[in-house]
Amino acid sequence: MSSRPCRLAASSTVAACLLGCLAGLSVCVPSASGAAPAGVPLSSAIEADNGSWAVLPMGDLSSPLNTFWQVLHAAPESSRWSVVTPQGVADNGGLVAGASAVSTLIGTLPSQQLRFSPLSVSTDGGSSWNPVLLPGGLAARPDALATAGTATGGSLAIVGTTVLRARPSFASWSPLVSLRRLDRATPRCGVTALDAVTVAATGAPLVATGCGRGGIVAVFTPSAGSWIHVGTTLPRRLGASSTSVVRLESGGPVTTALVAARRSGQNANVLVALWQKAGAWTASAPLALPSNRSLLASSVGPGGTVAVVVGPKSAPVAYDLVPGGAWTRLPPLPPATSALGPLEAAVGSGGPSLDAFTVAGTALGVYALTPSGTRWDKAQSIQVPLAYGSSG
Repeated sequence: MSSRPCRLAASSTVAACLLGCLAGLSVCVPSASGAAPAGVPLSSAIEADNGSWAVLPMGDLSSPLNTFWQVLHAAPESSRWSVVTPQGVADNGGLVAGASAVSTLIGTLPSQQLRFSPLSVSTDGGSSWNPVLLPGGLAARPDALATAGTATGGSLAIVGTTVLRARPSFASWSPLVSLRRLDRATPRCGVTALDAVTVAATGAPLVATGCGRGGIVAVFTPSAGSWIHVGTTLPRRLGASSTSVVRLESGGPVTTALVAARRSGQNANVLVALWQKAGAWTASAPLALPSNRSLLASSVGPGGTVAVVVGPKSAPVAYDLVPGGAWTRLPPLPPATSALGPLEAAVGSGGPSLDAFTVAGTALGVYALTPSGTRWDKAQSIQVPLAYGSSG
């Protein structure tokens, strides 16, 4: 494929979908609404073998038409971030990312008159992007996309109530599993929605759903022609909770999940991180969010480390933890922090690190958490050219 970006006008949506089907796409799925479920922020970051990636909004965040989502990348063993956003498609509705050692997928969420989700794939850390047609609109979830970039794993996408799968060539997408089928696989859960997808180290697809009852963390994988539940349940004190899988990431032998649970009759959420290794799940202690606080951003880093930003936006607070550890409140965030980015160990750094991203219009600031974990030091300033008024 050419490395030129896909430039699709909103008015060509229907034609593009039909042309995709005629060109060999095995399905043409109606688009999703593109509206993010409450409490599921798209600002997110992941660390993969091809470096660290972050997705966040910039511009005038009070105006949807002047909000422009950006993709950031830091190469392996580097502490410098670059803006590598695919060009040519209006991204006011948000972006989602999936990354592996081989490739990275960026999906544009439907917004305005754009009713499907153009995808872009890169195999060189975002230096160039190739267009990929996805039949339908991606779910507005941070992990609605996943890619292994290998013949066994392929790529996964949540479109409406169906998970689609494509081989590395992206010649066609085909249905993998539906929400209804997963509901039949675990009646106790009360499946509510498709939440997240990832590809395990073995190449097996993993699909997570929300559950309306029972404190169940619903994760499924195919086995012998059917789908089996390989998730777990939350600790007893959360056993009656409804759950939503906010993040689901696989890195090496560890699969990491970030789950939001809500007890019956209560408005506040509880966050729990979970890790699966060798078929066994372990869970962190709950992080209770007061009713006036909500999750604003999430990050999954090296070895299953997790970091979150909780709000209100006027006074955000950040926490992180490592597998088997406890939630630790981080130092006060720099003003206007909108996301956190994990970094794998840089040469001479002594270990993994965490960056905070601040946004003020077109100005992006990067603040590094000091090795002592006591403050944030300014590390980078980046001016991002944004075309205000171009989306009207």
